[in-house]
Amino acid sequence: PAPEPPATMLFTTSWDDGHPLDERLAELLARHGFQATFYVPLRNREGLPVMDAAALRRLDAGFEIGSHTQDHSYANRLPAAEWAQQVMSGKAGLEQLLGHGVAGFCYPGGKLKASSRAAVQAAGFAYARTIVNLQTATGSDPFTLPTTLQMYPHRRAVLLRNWLRGGAWQVRAPAAWQALRAPGHAAQLLALLAQTLAHDGVFHLWGHSWELEQHGLWPALNSFLATAAGMVPAQARVNNAACVQSITAAQSIAAPP
Repeated sequence: PAPEPPATMLFTTSWDDGHPLDERLAELLARHGFQATFYVPLRNREGLPVMDAAALRRLDAGFEIGSHTQDHSYANRLPAAEWAQQVMSGKAGLEQLLGHGVAGFCYPGGKLKASSRAAVQAAGFAYARTIVNLQTATGSDPFTLPTTLQMYPHRRAVLLRNWLRGGAWQVRAPAAWQALRAPGHAAQLLALLAQTLAHDGVFHLWGHSWELEQHGLWPALNSFLATAAGMVPAQARVNNAACVQSITAAQSIAAPP
């Protein structure tokens, strides 16, 4: 059969903290035919459980796994040397458990300062994700990747604050407008997905499996994925690494010689 044409938009999801419920989340994603990246610390200093080695390897068989520091430490609370150690130890420990390299990183709590990005790049990661919402593109820096929306029904004031603090206001304004005018989280997800499809952008949903459980959000996620499965081409459904690679390749082709 002829190969499928390249996707003109991309749909990716990512999930933080490595909670044991990530396995349930992976089953749900697979059922609807979606990819994901799971960002996992080796342990969590805030007390939440983390998947054991056997669960991590099961998850790794079907999804990308990225690092989330050694013990879920926030970059803005640590001296530079300690932060660098958290980044390197988290990567090394995860790679030892999985038996292969790990390309992706996510800043716990989305917290970073001027030196945080450099430590992640120096540790050998290929990219890193933030928690900046309301963007339907990957941005220009692979070490400060934004997202589109969290799988959590934030109040409009929270979304507005995220937009104001996240920078790139003009680029993010169309998504912010769609989210702020939509009547509820389910409508926000669909409005932003429709916008992404219309403009050949990147839709990036992120969240936490423990939060889905805590707030009863499993039915909402199931409903959204079922709807999205009918809208998003199969070849457009990628993990975070593939999303970054696709955008980087497209930028390389578009760049003048």
